[in-house]
Amino acid sequence: MALRNILVHVGDDACNEDRIDIACELAARSQAEVTGLYVRPYPVVIPAAPIGGAIPVIEGLSEAYQRACQAGRKRFEAVVARTGARGDWHEADGDAAECIAAHTHYADLAVVGQWSPDDNLDQQPRDLAALVAMLAGRPVLMLPYAGRPSLAFKRVMLCWDGTREAVRAAHDMLTLLPEGAHVDIACVDPDEADDRDAGADIARYLASHGLDADAHRLSSGDISVPDTLLSASSDFGSDLIVLGAYGHARLREIAFGGTTRSNLANAPLPLLLSH
Repeated sequence: MALRNILVHVGDDACNEDRIDIACELAARSQAEVTGLYVRPYPVVIPAAPIGGAIPVIEGLSEAYQRACQAGRKRFEAVVARTGARGDWHEADGDAAECIAAHTHYADLAVVGQWSPDDNLDQQPRDLAALVAMLAGRPVLMLPYAGRPSLAFKRVMLCWDGTREAVRAAHDMLTLLPEGAHVDIACVDPDEADDRDAGADIARYLASHGLDADAHRLSSGDISVPDTLLSASSDFGSDLIVLGAYGHARLREIAFGGTTRSNLANAPLPLLLSH
């Protein structure tokens, strides 16, 4: 099914305008509408003054967030006008991941940015993209903060382990890829006891959709699974990584550093995440 509505997170980060521009470019391919969403955080103040002393501070924060929202809308509308896209505007108050996920329920794809140490924004969690994918049940495209990525999506790496999340990711990527795109199916440390070739079945399925697919058995060896995947994507010349988000419980991933979390922090190219 073609994309008909793309939601883009509008923020205050340095990559905001590029992110909107990329969302408009993706929309142009499918004649889709672009919805810009700005999320104002709730003012959180720990008062050091007597009761009531925090009220002016909270009001000041609320006004600052509203001014930032209005500035974000102007930037969004300027990019939409410049690109000729069809645009809509939404704004919300609350937790960024929860608000973006709620609005993504009514979109075919959400576009968000990678957390950047240069922006130092307290309002955005480092794993925003995966949280939105997990809460919304819709695919999320995370764009790297360094450089402007290619949107050709002609050489894609699908991280495959046969889980439900990986299956969702494989199906969701079909709406983004041009016919004839090459998909490298990366199977890291597959079960040696399995009598089937790792990734062979999903490769045949993708081929039935007009894609050129090759399955690869990768050994992590002495490095981590995320590093193995990132190294493989470089070797393959990938311009997109497709990944099932949070195959394990999120608390476990936070405690021990899971594949999703590490890829979100380090990926130098776009990630398509599904849950």
